[in-house]
Amino acid sequence: MGKRRSKIEELKIDSRLGQFLNPEYAYKFSQNPNVVRTKEDALRSGINCISLAHLVIKELFDYELPPDLLCAELYLDHEHFEPVADTTKMQLGDLVWFGASNFGKDPFEVELRYGKHGQLINWREFPVKHVAIYTGLTESCDPLLLHATFVGGVNNTVWPMSKFRSYQRYKKMHGITRFIMVN
Repeated sequence: MGKRRSKIEELKIDSRLGQFLNPEYAYKFSQNPNVVRTKEDALRSGINCISLAHLVIKELFDYELPPDLLCAELYLDHEHFEPVADTTKMQLGDLVWFGASNFGKDPFEVELRYGKHGQLINWREFPVKHVAIYTGLTESCDPLLLHATFVGGVNNTVWPMSKFRSYQRYKKMHGITRFIMVN
């Protein structure tokens, strides 16, 4: 009897995204895009959701985002991204932003403060904590999102958008953004 294919393997995910489902990509919270600049860096040192978003943008659009665009900065960035009105307007590669539902602050009202080495020191005050990438696919009208996570002992995986609501850290969708080509 042949090996049974997983549900993820059965999906017809664009190969530029599908390559990131390699189980050798280990989730590591500290591996931001200022450390992980290439797929080889990610395989060697680990990857988080923001680094994954950077690498996917590079694969899909052949554009390298500035390495100092971490979670808060990437979410707030209007030089490289524009908002998408709702899930019905999503396209392959759009970024979907999540955070806890019990966080009362609006992301655009948080004043970001940086330490002497350029690191964001009040990141815990920023309500957006996670990003996923739209695969261009749906399952029963539920958008399928690629993301890097520690949940469930997996690394990079694809979840239907509705599954994010099952986890406090991802319960609230804060918005969707689309990469725009920068001259």
